Amino acid sequence: MSHYIALTCEALARSIYAAAASSPHTVSIRLFKQGLHNTPKNLRATLQEQIDAIPPDECEAILLVYGMCGTSTVGLMARHTPLVIPRAHDCITLYLGSRQRYQEEFEAHPGTYWYSVDYMERQPTGNTVALGAANIEAEAAEYEKYVAKYGKETADMLIEEMRKWSQHYTRAAFIDMGLGGSDEYEQMAKNKAEKEGWIFERKQGNRRLLDMLVNGVWSDEEFLLVPPAHVIQQHYSEALLTAVPVKPAS
Repeated sequence: MSHYIALTCEALARSIYAAAASSPHTVSIRLFKQGLHNTPKNLRATLQEQIDAIPPDECEAILLVYGMCGTSTVGLMARHTPLVIPRAHDCITLYLGSRQRYQEEFEAHPGTYWYSVDYMERQPTGNTVALGAANIEAEAAEYEKYVAKYGKETADMLIEEMRKWSQHYTRAAFIDMGLGGSDEYEQMAKNKAEKEGWIFERKQGNRRLLDMLVNGVWSDEEFLLVPPAHVIQQHYSEALLTAVPVKPAS
């Protein structure tokens, strides 16, 4: 039996706890605010600080339960303990269970906002922001600020410009991970789809990648193992990520 420390976004809280509960290994989970990925350098700094704070020999591996997340995890360095990270663009791949399934969904409906219980239950009351779609809910509050500062005519023009980016979205997809408590949040996603004029679909999630991660089943095709004194770098291929040796200080 090994001991792993899993650093993860709270948007995956239910799923990672469920995976850890059935793992043959001891998995210590540390959750971080889901909004951190909106500013990649902040999330990167937070994760590196946590990595650096783990003493030698406390665990056999540090599991990064993230994707690249807008390059937030690119640049993270393994000190004395190996890092393990899924080869994924973002958490949607972790919800769906594979890059192949995510690619199929993307090709079929590239303009999709994704929702899940894990993510939505930790949003402020009444907020129905989709995964990676913070701006669409922020505009109501921004509009009032613009009116006060610039007047209604200019505020209307600014909001219209803000909304242009979302016009190619056509679908809201709710991912059910089968962990309960989904009815209320699925209805919220449906309501959002109706409001925006999108189609709504319910998708069954798959914990496959999360189970593999906490079970220590790290195939090179789907996970990057970062040895000590190596740093994560983006790789412009299907591999997505690579580990390179840290350059010695000159």
